[in-house]
Amino acid sequence: MNLKVFCNAYGERRLMGLLSQREGRIFFEYAPDFFNFGLEVSPFKLPLRPGLFEGDPMFAGGLFGLFNDSLPDGWGCLLLDRQLMRRNISYNEIGPIDRLRLIGKDPFGALEYEPAEEGAEETIKIILDSLAREADKILEGSSQEMLDELVALNGSSGGARPKITTLVSDDKSKIVQNSRAVPDGFSSWIIKFSNKSDRKDLGLHEYVYSLIAKKAGIKMTETYLFPSKNSSGHFGTKRFDREGNKKIHIHSASGLLHADFRIPCLDYASLLRLTQLLTKNQQDIEQMARLMIFNVKAGNKDDHSKNFTFLLDKAGEWHLSPAYDLTRSSGINGEQTAMVNGKGCGITDEDLIKEAQRYNVSAGKIKEMIAQTEDALADYDKLMKELR
Repeated sequence: MNLKVFCNAYGERRLMGLLSQREGRIFFEYAPDFFNFGLEVSPFKLPLRPGLFEGDPMFAGGLFGLFNDSLPDGWGCLLLDRQLMRRNISYNEIGPIDRLRLIGKDPFGALEYEPAEEGAEETIKIILDSLAREADKILEGSSQEMLDELVALNGSSGGARPKITTLVSDDKSKIVQNSRAVPDGFSSWIIKFSNKSDRKDLGLHEYVYSLIAKKAGIKMTETYLFPSKNSSGHFGTKRFDREGNKKIHIHSASGLLHADFRIPCLDYASLLRLTQLLTKNQQDIEQMARLMIFNVKAGNKDDHSKNFTFLLDKAGEWHLSPAYDLTRSSGINGEQTAMVNGKGCGITDEDLIKEAQRYNVSAGKIKEMIAQTEDALADYDKLMKELR
């Protein structure tokens, strides 16, 4: 099976290459014309050079990390599998190339795959509470209603919580289906729902954490708490891989390094080093250090390799993306997924300082970041009370 891969970044769509699968092995080769653009879309595992690349069978079943970033996990994978079951296709009958073919032109980032199934083009009004209830039914396995709609709206969003990708008006008064074209006055958003097992105020909690993170100096896109009659609200965040009708190329730390996000395999030393090598930008390194501090201080232990992403800008330079999925979580055995100074728990300020100092962030700067983060976190109870 062969699949054409296109890079549609900043309004310029180019054939990138051919992805193929033969006898369980996955191969990729760049299109000759793509070399003229000089875009290093995956500099470590798929450097821009002629020749045939073979995937690593120890990572994602042999699928290159660049393309694995396009596949859904968690909620998105559940929706895709339920859709396949309706067509009498079992999970074991299809491989990653088949999944990319189904996703087609709708993954996160700027990559597109052909041939692909085309989604519905008509714009529809979304009632968020209705979709949230339908998500609960799908998780229970008791309903197939609206499944195709949820699959289309989900895109390839990762994570375990039910969510949709959709268009939101600038004044937040209108929500429409995520159609191919973004109308004037709208932008692309992700809106999350809660599982029945989640705390009832989870949406509010994540929204408050986003406000705290911004106060702590963390770069995030716009966030909003969409009202709900059934809960404290649905948390929404503006997509950083879209700029109007233009797509932006993104690559996760997991995909860049072929680091399995399902297991603890990267520490902050690796993440800081990756940021240094890829971006060559001290501001990005300091932003990664801020994320390290915030995750430790805020109790976000779900800091796995797919929760750190990089953007490729118009000039072909990489930068750390805005932060996302910042919320308190227990982690595995109560430890950070990404260790700090060799520790998964009991991490001290001294550990944070030592880790960041290795990448030219001064002790004084780190102490300022720690103080700023602790000051922001002190507002948690106040904000939760004000926004209930």
